[in-house]
Amino acid sequence: MNRMGKVFLSTALACSLFGCTNNSTSGVKDGEYSASEKGFGGDVTVTLNVKLGKVDTVTIDASKETPDKGGQAAIELTKQIQEKQSPNVDVVSGSTITSEAIIKAAKSAFEQAGFTDDTSTTKGEDETADTDVLVIGMGASGTLAALTASENGAKVIGVEATDVLGGFGNAAQGMFAIGTDLQKERYGENGLQTNEEYWYEYLQDHNNQLGNGKLIRKFVEEAKNTVAYCLDHDVKFYLSEMPQQIAHFDTDVVYHRWGGAEPFKHFAKYLDKQGVDIRYNTTATELISDDDGNIIGAICEKKDGGKLTINAKAVILSTGSFAANQDLMEETLGETVYNNAMIIKGNQLPGIDMMWDKGAARGELLTMNHGVVTQCAGEETVSQLTLNTPILWVNSQGKRFMNEDELKDTVEFSSSVIAQGGLAYTIIDQIIADRWTDTTQPNTGSWVHYWDRFGIKDENGKPTIYHAPIPKETWDADWKALEDGDAGKICNSLDEVAEFIGCDPDTLKQTVTNYNTYVKNGYDTEFFKDPEDLKDTIETGPFYVTRGHSGVLGALGGVNTTENLEVLTDQYKVIKGLYATGNNVSGVSTGAYQNVEGVGLGFSLTSGRLAGLAAAEYVKK
Repeated sequence: MNRMGKVFLSTALACSLFGCTNNSTSGVKDGEYSASEKGFGGDVTVTLNVKLGKVDTVTIDASKETPDKGGQAAIELTKQIQEKQSPNVDVVSGSTITSEAIIKAAKSAFEQAGFTDDTSTTKGEDETADTDVLVIGMGASGTLAALTASENGAKVIGVEATDVLGGFGNAAQGMFAIGTDLQKERYGENGLQTNEEYWYEYLQDHNNQLGNGKLIRKFVEEAKNTVAYCLDHDVKFYLSEMPQQIAHFDTDVVYHRWGGAEPFKHFAKYLDKQGVDIRYNTTATELISDDDGNIIGAICEKKDGGKLTINAKAVILSTGSFAANQDLMEETLGETVYNNAMIIKGNQLPGIDMMWDKGAARGELLTMNHGVVTQCAGEETVSQLTLNTPILWVNSQGKRFMNEDELKDTVEFSSSVIAQGGLAYTIIDQIIADRWTDTTQPNTGSWVHYWDRFGIKDENGKPTIYHAPIPKETWDADWKALEDGDAGKICNSLDEVAEFIGCDPDTLKQTVTNYNTYVKNGYDTEFFKDPEDLKDTIETGPFYVTRGHSGVLGALGGVNTTENLEVLTDQYKVIKGLYATGNNVSGVSTGAYQNVEGVGLGFSLTSGRLAGLAAAEYVKK
């Protein structure tokens, strides 16, 4: 992924070859100019090399963006900016967030170089529209909210800040549900996968009973109907042969995987059939309320800068995660936020704050902790090996801090690392490295959580944990990338390891001594690690250390709602006409992201469907 992200285009052709330019070059100074902006997965950087008053080369580093969308946008925009000799280019369809970040960074770099923009932009006309239900944010939950409301008789307008339907639902792999026909076909009518009492209690017990009981109960009951609803709209699901994460191997499958590519293309067909009016590249900035505090619409900004006022009888806010909002992330995680690796960033635009401004109570804000990763390009294999295996893990003090078997569940060990300030370090020695790179021996490598794509079977034909030996040349190349990115180091001594971590060397040495004793005795008196995974001492140099950052898929919460997704005030009174869905809603997870496969997408789709039904019914009344 990261290797595909950096795009370089060089040309010595004069600007006149491309025709007229939008920029005045008087006062332009030769040199190199760079600027960065936040994209979809991290910062994107645009660098201009200016010679003889013209842009000689354009370099766009989008290594933290997804290769098939953000990476391709970088390739296209590199060409456009070079050819036009201007940052005034169009966003690439399907990659709005990355494109806008690139364009904004490019404008800054052009300004640094002394280019002046001679184009005059004309602000678009203001307009007003009327509807029954307005859906703000056409991601996973917003899509189902709009479709369900329209199918139940409401006229619907949807506004979407990007040009893509489905949002982060396109990146999700599946949803939680119990009691579906797919499960009954496999397991019969009775079992944990159809037991609503079990799963309601499971979710609430993990919340220490602090969750929204009515909302969780309805989610557990209704998720199966969401699967049926999707199937009725040509969106397919299938059940894996077994759960996806090692920690859940003994549980019946509740995770319904997307059964085909681009599921939101099917929803788009039905939205069009229902006549839902979707305004893409349109950002809602403020909710409108009447004298009684009822929500009756929203003020939006169009791509051309014009104002769009939408009068509605009900508004469903489905703007998603706040994980790209730096202020809210700092409020949620404190200083730890700087040590987190953002896997899916989410929304920088107005969202939950619009509801707060209209009297909505602030619900609990959480991050979706999920795994531990490096913040370095080009080292996918090594970080996968060392950061997904129950070897020796230490914190920034050089001390063990958890039973490393927690790595069997991506939520639990990510939360453990967040509790240590968001940073953790794995340490192996040369003997382990030699075993992991011995491709002649099967099943000798580190863990990889099982996913269907690996296709690894045991002697009975059942999927199993994938132990992955890695070719030595790949191992060496990736460790060089780790070292170049300050994400890992090969050290000749434990003193060097301590220097890399920044901890007291005697503390680290005592940690290693204690750990080696546990391995040799077959019993971990500190954290009670499974003896089966307590097998590798750290004795023979050189030593390999990797710096891991807690991974964050996104953020959760913002407002409290009823089980029908009606937004509540501090006094737990309903704000009439206002509904929230998906990651905007607090109460399904409390304290930490729920440790159940598919809860994120499952709740997004189900809450969207239920909010659409409730809003349509409210409009009828």
